[in-house]
Amino acid sequence: MLTAANRGSIKRKFMLAMLATTCAALLVASIAMLALDLRSYQTGWLDDLQSQADILAGANLPALEFGDAQAAAESLAQLEVRQQIVAATILKPDGEPFASYVRKGAAAESPKLPPGARSSVSMGAVRVMKPVTHGGGETLGYVWLTAQYPIGAQMGRHLMILSAVMAGSLLFALLVSSWLQGSVTRPILALTAAANRVISGRDFSLRVEKRSNDEVGILVDAFNTMLSEVGERAQALEQSNATLQREMRERMAAEEALRQLNGTLEERIAERTRDLERAHAQLRQSQKLEAVGQLTGGVAHDFNNVLQVIAGNLQLLQMSFAGNPEAQRRLETAAFAADRGAKLAAQLLAFARRQPLQPMSTNVGRTLRGMDDLLRRALGESIHIETVVAGGLWTTMVDPHQLENVILNLAINARDAMAGSGRLTLELGNAMLDDNYIASEPDVAPGQYVLLAISDTGCGMTPEVMARAFEPFFTTKREGEGTGLGLSMAYGFVKQSNGHIRIYSEVGSGTTIKIYLPRSMQPEVEAANNRAAPIVGGNETILVVEDDAVVQATVVDMLQGLGYRVLKANDGQSALTILRSGIPVDLVFTDVVMPGPVRSVDMARQARQMFPDIAVLFTSGYTQNAIVHGGRLDPGVELISKPYRREDLARKIRQILGSRGPQPALYPAVAQQADIATAASALAAPNHAVALAVPNHASTLAIPKEAAALSVLVVEDNRDARLMLVELLTALGHRVESAGNAEDALALLQERSVDVLLTDITLPGMSGLEMARRAVRAGHQFRRIVFSSGHGASMAEGFEFEYATLPKPFDLTALQTVLAQAATATHVT
Repeated sequence: MLTAANRGSIKRKFMLAMLATTCAALLVASIAMLALDLRSYQTGWLDDLQSQADILAGANLPALEFGDAQAAAESLAQLEVRQQIVAATILKPDGEPFASYVRKGAAAESPKLPPGARSSVSMGAVRVMKPVTHGGGETLGYVWLTAQYPIGAQMGRHLMILSAVMAGSLLFALLVSSWLQGSVTRPILALTAAANRVISGRDFSLRVEKRSNDEVGILVDAFNTMLSEVGERAQALEQSNATLQREMRERMAAEEALRQLNGTLEERIAERTRDLERAHAQLRQSQKLEAVGQLTGGVAHDFNNVLQVIAGNLQLLQMSFAGNPEAQRRLETAAFAADRGAKLAAQLLAFARRQPLQPMSTNVGRTLRGMDDLLRRALGESIHIETVVAGGLWTTMVDPHQLENVILNLAINARDAMAGSGRLTLELGNAMLDDNYIASEPDVAPGQYVLLAISDTGCGMTPEVMARAFEPFFTTKREGEGTGLGLSMAYGFVKQSNGHIRIYSEVGSGTTIKIYLPRSMQPEVEAANNRAAPIVGGNETILVVEDDAVVQATVVDMLQGLGYRVLKANDGQSALTILRSGIPVDLVFTDVVMPGPVRSVDMARQARQMFPDIAVLFTSGYTQNAIVHGGRLDPGVELISKPYRREDLARKIRQILGSRGPQPALYPAVAQQADIATAASALAAPNHAVALAVPNHASTLAIPKEAAALSVLVVEDNRDARLMLVELLTALGHRVESAGNAEDALALLQERSVDVLLTDITLPGMSGLEMARRAVRAGHQFRRIVFSSGHGASMAEGFEFEYATLPKPFDLTALQTVLAQAATATHVT
């Protein structure tokens, strides 16, 4: 039984234990209470019967004294009202019955008690013996009573009551045990369920809800803590296992790779060697490109300036010798050589990716069709040209004019390779370069491209020639037949346009050059063709900003020959000074590379801030990074590269100023005089180099009648301001001498006399005031001494001679007024 109980659940065990304990406790309590009750019941009956015996003894004392048995019997008959008393007897002292009473239906019994006992209780019967004594203590007799008390009924009642109490107690115990076992077993079952879920699902994040703070609650806390620690350890173990497995896989992979490496070691070494050789070749090519780029950038600017002077003056001479055929022939030969030098410089810049590009969204098919006549004239009739353009051709972002040069150069190379006879095929289509293709071309980005393929039926190239085909100055032609820059120029242009170029060739089978230009998502922009535009001039005012004096003079002559009014400045600061003076300027023509603190780009930006409608045209033989970024001209920038011809310059200027239309080539002298008057205000900043280019007919300027020609000594330490003032005074008809400091001025005055001394106050070394004072003391006589200063008209110290002031900035009217006063004045002393 105990074994079966041990096999049951905790709930059953708990309930059985509770019920057994309750039953045992109730049983023991019931037995004790029953025994106690019976004992109490018996004692009550005994006491009651003794009290009845005492009453009978007192009542029957006289009957015993007088021997009246009848009275005693009547007294005993009164016991009939007591249902429990079944018999009563009055005995004489000797034990003989004196009187007796027996309840009907009861059996008579003889009075008998154990010796020495006065009462007895047995089996539901109570017997009492009471002596009847006299007042003197004499025993007259005895009263014996027998009563039947209902002990069985009493026990039955007690058992019924005990049964009811036990049933209620057991029910209560059952309820209490159910509650107790629930409060104990439910957390245990929850712990068991959580443990099973953790075991099955490996989910250590589960937690059992704590419902009490007793021992069970402590057990729940301990279980949750255990889960947390086990979870952390399990996670750490899993991570450790994962790490171990990964290390094992890596180790196995490494071992496998090592086995494969060992198996293909020689092949990998050879492949790696080839990769290193290709990398070294690319590095050498890149270093060669960079070296050529640095060389080109260093000499292109000065070289192109030299070519500009040569070409510009040759064109001016061609205009001067219009009627001399021999001179024209020689000049054309020299101009052709200058153009060839310019082309070589441009090709070097293209290879070095230094040429300024003006890319636009271009339909290469349209460009190719526009070159048809040009290609046919360049290649001749013996070469058949075939053009194939695929449908749905994409646009590409490219400089169309430079692309035309590339196509023309490649076509000429093909003509030479075909020895003047063969077929040239130009194909256009869309292409996609994927990752597999660019794996061997690290400098090419995958994506969509426009493909231009130029194929010939010429002699082809050997692998050795193909390896060096893009190198500058490399050529297979005889000396004098080529420069070796055609393919290198095409290579540089394509790379600068973010494209890709590839050569496919076999000896005896011809050559195909494929050019990949990146696709543009923008709509096509048709490039303007100004080659056929007429060569016209105008009467607008152009400010030429050029630091090279020879180039500046050549450009000024070209522009004046076209009829333009020309102002000139040697640097950016001087150009800003002229612009701030208020002279109306239509176009600023400036070199990109400019000395001084103000760059040409900054000067152009400030010029547009002052005059939003002013046009700006840049020129340079080498643009550096001023207006070119990423190999492309900045948006909105106009550029004409050096060297340029007079016709190209005229067309470019009219293109920029085209909305105004061509203007008359000549303008009246009055307008020139007004411009000169405005230009004079540029002397406000003597530290800047400014000048005015006066046309040849500037001598017709009107000079006031009262202002006769004077000899003027200009003393100014700023060279550019001094030259401008000398040129201005000369244009007004005066004889001018100049000096850069007071010492040179005094030395010049020792040799000749002048009418007017026009000097700046602030000079290096001796001031203009002290110089004038020493000249007067030395006996030099002047019609007027004029002090010019940018610090105002007043001077604090007095002088012993008369003088005039010309505060900077001054205009032509103020200058003419001072000179007119000098013409009518007597000599100062």
